[in-house]
Amino acid sequence: MSPHLSKEFLVQLGDRYGTPLYVYHAEKIKEQFEKLKTAFAGGDTRFFYACKALTNINVLKYVNNIGCNVDCSSENEVLLALRAGFPAGRILYTSNNISFSELEAVAAHGVNINIDSLSNLRKFGLKFGSSYPVGIRMRPNIMAGGNLKISTGDESSKFGIPIEQLEDILELVRETGIAIRGLHIHTGSEIKGVSVFLKGVEILFGLSDHFPKLEFLDLGGGFKVSYKPGDVETDINLLGKQLEEAVTAFENRINRKIQIWFEPGKFLVSE
Repeated sequence: MSPHLSKEFLVQLGDRYGTPLYVYHAEKIKEQFEKLKTAFAGGDTRFFYACKALTNINVLKYVNNIGCNVDCSSENEVLLALRAGFPAGRILYTSNNISFSELEAVAAHGVNINIDSLSNLRKFGLKFGSSYPVGIRMRPNIMAGGNLKISTGDESSKFGIPIEQLEDILELVRETGIAIRGLHIHTGSEIKGVSVFLKGVEILFGLSDHFPKLEFLDLGGGFKVSYKPGDVETDINLLGKQLEEAVTAFENRINRKIQIWFEPGKFLVSE
């Protein structure tokens, strides 16, 4: 624990402000963000704080102030992010089993959007055509995460469009003219090994051949964090090195640059 957050100091804060009282260590959030930037400095990587991990408005303001973007999973989180000062271009909204009316409401704010169902993708394309480029959340059929309940990319998961439905996606693109600017996956939480992320990005590399105007590949979040001394964490430095090598080879193949996006949540705030 930081000397600034000693037991005595916390008791003093409780006496001063009353309890229950929530105290957050801003410098630790910044330290974690700097770790990410250092680990992935070799490529064009953007980070979107998955704010479902902690939506305290002052934490959101701080995350914005240190230069991190924000990832939202509901319209209310988008509204919170806007209130915290994030510009629309630094807000990402990734839907899951939501009504099209919510997608319309979110789109009215002009934020980045990932769509996770064929039905909403078709409706969005029919309404916006190519005027509002979006990302697609795919289900990569990868089993990952600390346990089954937090595995979100396996073949039984409700999250994302199964990669087996690629032809259906391409037909919707032809039918509606919708512009696909990104491909997204999120395989789970508490992922220890870097191989899961590397396997995921290789799947996205393969899918990307069908989307010539891609700007980003989004690998979601799920970095394993430490809850007690000795806990194994995701080796983000190793991941950054190996991912840079894989992305460089991919960029050489397609002869252009691509951004890599991540959505860390607990990694930034759990400590």
